[in-house]
Amino acid sequence: MVVRDLIGPAGGQDEELDQHEDHTYQRYLVGMLAPKGSEVSGGELDELATGDGDEGEEGAPESGVPAGGTYFPSSMGLSFVVASEINEIVVEADWGQYLRVKSARQVKKDGSPANVWKRSPIVAPAMVLPLTDTTMAPVQLHPDHPDVLLQGRIRSTSDGWVVTLFMVNQQEERKGRGEPRDEVWVFQPKLRVHASKLGQPVFVQRKSAKSDLSKMDALTREETETLEMLYRHQREFAVGHGISVHSTLTEPLAERATMVETEWVPKFDVPQQTPRSAADDENLTGLTMDMKALAELPTAGLIASLRHIETAYRIWIKAEEAKLTMQVEALAGHEDAARRAIKNCRRALERIKAGISLIETNPLAEEAFRFANRAMWKQRIHSTFSRKVRKKATTIEAGVDTEDSARNRSWRLFQVAFVLINLPSLTDLHHPDRSHETDAVADLLWFATGGGKTEAYLGLTAYTLALRRLQGVVEGRRGDHGVAVLMRYTLRLLTLQQFQRATALICACETIRRADTAKWGETPFRLGLWVGGKTTPNKLAGAANALRQKSMGGKPSGTGTPLQITTCPWCGSEIREQHLRVYEAPSDIGRCVTYCGDSLGRCEFTERNSPKEGLPVMVVDEEIYRRPPSLLIATVDKFAQMPWNGQTQMLFGKVNEVCDRHGFLSPEVDDGSFHPARNGLPSVKNRPHSPLRPPDLIIQDELHLISGPLGSMVGLYEAAVDELCSWEVDGKKVRPKVVASTATIRRAPDQVQKLFVRRLEVFPPQGTSIRDSFFALQRPTGAEYPGRRYLGVSAFGRRYPVAMIRSYVAHMGAAQALYEKYDSLADPWMTLAGYFNSIRELAGTRRLVEDDIRARLRDADQRGLAKRRVRALEEMTSRKSGTDIPKILERLEATFSQALEVQRAAERKANQPMTSAVPYDVVLATNMISVGVDIERLGLMLVAGQPKNTSEYIQATSRVGRSNDGPGLVCTVFNWARPRDLSHYERFEHYHETFYKHVEALSVTPFSARALDRGLSGVMVALMRLCDDHLNANLKAGEVADTDPLWAKVFDVLIKRAANATHDPAVAARIKDMLDRRRDEWLSRVHNQKDHKLAYKSEGGATVGLLVEAGDADWEPFTCLNSLRDVEGTVDLVLDQRATGLRAD
Repeated sequence: MVVRDLIGPAGGQDEELDQHEDHTYQRYLVGMLAPKGSEVSGGELDELATGDGDEGEEGAPESGVPAGGTYFPSSMGLSFVVASEINEIVVEADWGQYLRVKSARQVKKDGSPANVWKRSPIVAPAMVLPLTDTTMAPVQLHPDHPDVLLQGRIRSTSDGWVVTLFMVNQQEERKGRGEPRDEVWVFQPKLRVHASKLGQPVFVQRKSAKSDLSKMDALTREETETLEMLYRHQREFAVGHGISVHSTLTEPLAERATMVETEWVPKFDVPQQTPRSAADDENLTGLTMDMKALAELPTAGLIASLRHIETAYRIWIKAEEAKLTMQVEALAGHEDAARRAIKNCRRALERIKAGISLIETNPLAEEAFRFANRAMWKQRIHSTFSRKVRKKATTIEAGVDTEDSARNRSWRLFQVAFVLINLPSLTDLHHPDRSHETDAVADLLWFATGGGKTEAYLGLTAYTLALRRLQGVVEGRRGDHGVAVLMRYTLRLLTLQQFQRATALICACETIRRADTAKWGETPFRLGLWVGGKTTPNKLAGAANALRQKSMGGKPSGTGTPLQITTCPWCGSEIREQHLRVYEAPSDIGRCVTYCGDSLGRCEFTERNSPKEGLPVMVVDEEIYRRPPSLLIATVDKFAQMPWNGQTQMLFGKVNEVCDRHGFLSPEVDDGSFHPARNGLPSVKNRPHSPLRPPDLIIQDELHLISGPLGSMVGLYEAAVDELCSWEVDGKKVRPKVVASTATIRRAPDQVQKLFVRRLEVFPPQGTSIRDSFFALQRPTGAEYPGRRYLGVSAFGRRYPVAMIRSYVAHMGAAQALYEKYDSLADPWMTLAGYFNSIRELAGTRRLVEDDIRARLRDADQRGLAKRRVRALEEMTSRKSGTDIPKILERLEATFSQALEVQRAAERKANQPMTSAVPYDVVLATNMISVGVDIERLGLMLVAGQPKNTSEYIQATSRVGRSNDGPGLVCTVFNWARPRDLSHYERFEHYHETFYKHVEALSVTPFSARALDRGLSGVMVALMRLCDDHLNANLKAGEVADTDPLWAKVFDVLIKRAANATHDPAVAARIKDMLDRRRDEWLSRVHNQKDHKLAYKSEGGATVGLLVEAGDADWEPFTCLNSLRDVEGTVDLVLDQRATGLRAD
């Protein structure tokens, strides 16, 4: 329906347009060749972007308007290569001509026949083209249309015959008044080329210019060789010129094509990547992926089951190695890359084997592994149950047991394997993969978006939480308190989504703990959300104020909201502001508690069943510092607070006292030493307390976003984080284990070395083909495994806003037609997600949706679609507050259902409150949606212009089609005036077949001169302030001594870090010089204290701050960032167009 509406002929080969259509070229958006010299008027060339809004986390718009005057295209063509032994090819062409005629069916108001545009199909006779080295003279395609021509060029090369053909409309434009202009336009033109013998494979691969591998550095060369090997079967046979192309193959991945043809609306189905199972590999028979079984199997049965992974993987690796000698595998020339791939697979096999052996021989590891499986099992079934309750698909009364089946609680193969390879380094504090100064390993989970990466590291998280409890006190540090796992994200929306998913896991851990406190301790498992003050409050008083303002119906506070979970992850009950309680210190426990909203008290986390604890979540900074949660989810930005806020040291276990009412203390916390009895609470006195165990595991999600200026600053601050998470056991240094995940990355080893100073291990390692890495298989697209379908639309010569309007109307009208026929089965395509490269382009489209698109949809039935009302429009951008985002995510789950519509109408009529939300028709988003947003029901996305980065394109478009209810459909509306958009459109199919190959390399330079200039002071102060107690309090900045041993320790940490990250002695020398100058400046200010006191942060009065906030003023030695994102201010350039501008004398 969409393609018919955009290109036609919507009414069949002999269609007759509606009498109200003035022009055919206005009825259709794409697929037309204008008569020669048809100029596009200047008014047609406006942009989509408006002047609204700043860009925040999103990018800036590009110009989409050609520089000078331009013309409608009057030609289209394609280039391809024919095997050198072929002597001739056959060219076929067809198109439609629309003639102005009297209708035989439609009449005017007075009853006379109406004037209409009627299509006349033109099929040109097949033309045999001899292959000789020549420039073709223009040839008539059809005798009745002498000015529609075929012309081109044929060249003989070592690769075969390189042929370029064009269909050209040389008809003269009609400019006379009343002349039927559309008759000289060519509509729906198509060129097909094949061999004289139809079906004979004669088209060979186009050879693109090869890079000189000898001029590349070793890492780039190896990556290039590996990609060439992995994608050796994906061949490009043709490229379009002003149009896209499609190649027909005898079988998937064939070496030759049988036909090439032009395609105005190209499409490609990106295949699903799914886990291997026993159905694919008999060696996996006997392996159970059921979390419940893995938690409860006897030890012998558990080990025997897991060994099937090891056995099957070993056999698969041998088969991959055997491919080196098989001619059909076409690995000739790729031997080095293949051997490297097999070596990586063998290393992964050994690590899996070590993980299984650890479970077999170490009782603590076995117990923690069982705990992780039990927690994940409960998390999975409760998440499924609560989602169904939210969607009104079941009720709380039905109980969670209705979802407790193996299908709902099973791992995917790669998830279990990833957990296994990390067990040894998480369990053994001195394992070289974890604690070696230079050879420690960062494990990168590299898997397609929507494949289940989050669950893999949630499993690791559960294991780590359990193991710390089982290991008890180590080196005088307790494991039941303190942050065990630090999970970091780059974008606010991503952090909020993962916080909601992780809450279910911590709920599961907490229910297990409560059932057996003798084993798992009295300290609750908790989850903390540590993000910016605009999203969540920094203080309990701010949280109380935000809730108070909401209950009074006042304006939302600008300090964020503590309501970050809108439904209980355990039972699905709605949570509102009235379900939150703030117990402010000192008279109460100093907590902001979120209770489950179940009014009948059936859930374990209601106020009745869990008083003053509720759901195990914390969202206020103040309580997170005092009671460090087991799992802390944060944005990387937040770590800029380390030099500014001494309390942050408590997140790394550095505490010196404890108050039994309010939690732990550090020198920066001013809480008094005694609290009398109040509110039924006994009197308490602060007690000395030894440091807590620091975080054992750091998880960095969406690693590809840690790049550019943000990545460089994160890498620099990581020096402080890594050191603060390190501690000594038996006289040896213990570092945290680092795990990262992504779906799109290049030059990852270099990035990880500079960010984390660790070697990279990618899991799962690739085999010799992109189709099979043992843990994941690319499934052939079909009914059982539908791929994600991509469409490309490029409306040459048309205003870009018009292209957007027509594309939105076509998709929304078509979805409505399906909905009217199939009801809720069409739900995946009823909410259109619009993706934009900048907030200004989004703002422009929002206006279009509210005006033109809404109006056109009311009359969409006149063009073969269905009428539709746009009732709910929303955007997901940085313009949305932390209060809005959880509610938007919640409402995105609302489904289209005719039964629910009837119910809502009845409720409206009866003036009753709505029991179900009106689902969104359109959600417009920037790159906020491109990572971590996991709304399963979304199945339709329109992308406005090709994103700048392939990784961004893959991430954004992978948000749709994630459920089994309906395959995803993505339509990219290209801007023909942008060369990059045009290039992607002309090579649409091949690009989408290999787009992981086109992911761009990332740049991270944390130890460059400019990065050090911007960030070194903050890192140095953070380490001086947080490493120890004696310099922690704000006023201690003025008490640091010249001879303090901490100077030497901090300098040594930073200089070694730079040397290990860059292997460049000059960088280490530069850092030493910069540190010396900063120390001298700090000490100079300490010695000059006379009528003032030096503090880290000015408190007003007689205190002067050492640190200076970054702003428009000149950068000082101790100017310190408050956000790692805003590294440099924006510089506006103003073009002075006066004649008195710059002149060359």
